[in-house]
Formats: sequence, structure tokens, C-alpha cells
Amino acid sequence: MIPVLIILGILFLAYLLFFLENRRFVTRCETIRQEKVREPFTVVQVSDLHDCRFGKDQKTLIEAIRAAGPDMILITGDLFNRHNHKACKNAFAFVQKAVGIAPVYFAEGNHECSLGETGERYIETIRGMGVRVLSDEFTDVDTVRLIGLKQYADPQTLASMLDKTRLNLVLAHRPELFPIYAGTDADVILSGHAHGGQIRVFGVPVYSPGQGFFPRYTSGLYRWNRSQMHVSRGLGNTIPFPRVFDTPELNILYFKPIE
Repeated sequence: MIPVLIILGILFLAYLLFFLENRRFVTRCETIRQEKVREPFTVVQVSDLHDCRFGKDQKTLIEAIRAAGPDMILITGDLFNRHNHKACKNAFAFVQKAVGIAPVYFAEGNHECSLGETGERYIETIRGMGVRVLSDEFTDVDTVRLIGLKQYADPQTLASMLDKTRLNLVLAHRPELFPIYAGTDADVILSGHAHGGQIRVFGVPVYSPGQGFFPRYTSGLYRWNRSQMHVSRGLGNTIPFPRVFDTPELNILYFKPIE
């Protein structure tokens, strides 16, 4: 009986440890060099928040973003949580403060789509707060063309929005579609969705939605022909089982010319 209790106690402590680990985040920086970058600029990528909270009124998260001094804040989907149709308070608190730091752009994730009319109302709310929502749409910011895709990419739609004279920066939630994005010669794609693989064993991701076991695209920078894709591990979680050795992250991306 005693060994069983010891084992249960160890399992409980391990769960508690990882549960608490899921309540913090790390700031991860990446430098992306592209020949179309004329002047350096800084992007903060926020992905898969899932209405999670980081400090009162998102104070911890907002302070980290403000310290990065971004030129733009790009949300790559799943700001909300489809498993709770009322899970919006923390997401709205984040957006309300983020728009005061830098221009904010948003492309939908699978959770916004799954929320149906509720998701549409939430998106309209953040639009009214000052977020530029890109749903198979683009907007030009100086020498950068920002393109936001719906969660399933149509290569013809993406190709029709590319501008060869600008840096094409694509917000596309699902990283498993990288071959489709790259097939259009899009310059840089920002994705999330994979949650870093949820469990990482010696750095190896175990499982990801859309990719299954031992997924290929879960974290960091990838290349395919002329295209690059950055995948964020994201900030939130939507299942009872916590991330394991997979701390949530906020991403700071430094875009620079090729030396």
C-alpha cells in the first residue's frame, strides 16, 4: 500500500509542477534575414493564447511585449478557446492593452472557426478595439505586405495576394501546410497551432494537432525552397493535460537584411 501511495504522490507532484510551469512563459527571440528587408524591424508574434491569463489584466504579458519595442504585433490565431464559449475576458484584456503599444494584426485559428457565431462576434469585438483582422486579405505597411489566411490555405488565393516588390509576411495558423505556402514562394510565414508538440522528450516533440505523433513543424524557424516559416509554441493550453518540458512562449522576431 505504501509504495502505491508514494507513486501516486510522485505523480501528483509532477502534475502540479508542470501545471504551474504552464502558468508562466518565456520570451524567445529569433532573427530572420531576408533580401527584401530594406530596414530592420521588430515583430512580436502572439499565438494560441486561448484566453489564458498572465498576470492581472495580462500585466506580465503586456510588459514583456512593451519591453520588446515592436513595430507591429501579429496574432497568429487561437486567441480564444472553443472549449469555453465564455472564454474571452483575458483575450480582450490583452488586446485592449496591446493596441496601445503597436499596430495589431490578426489571422484566425481553428478555435475562432469552431466557435461559429460566437467566434465571429469576438472577432468583430477586437476589430472594434483597433485590431486589423486579415481573413484571406492583405494590407501594405511600408515595404511589407501583411497577408492573413483563413485556417486552410488555398494556394491560388495566397499567390494572388503576393507582391514581388515587397516582403510578403503571411499569418497562417496551421504549420503543417508549409509546403502549400512555400509552393507560392511566399517569403515568410508565421504559424502556431502545434503547441510545441505538447510534450517534448529530450527536445523531441511528441504530438501535434494536424500532424499527429512526432510532428515535423512545432517550434522555431524552417526553410522550404525560398520560403521561411516561424512556428510559435504558443502561450496557452486547451486540454486538461499540461505541457511537459514545453514552456509557453512569446516570440520576438527581428527582421534584418541579408548581410
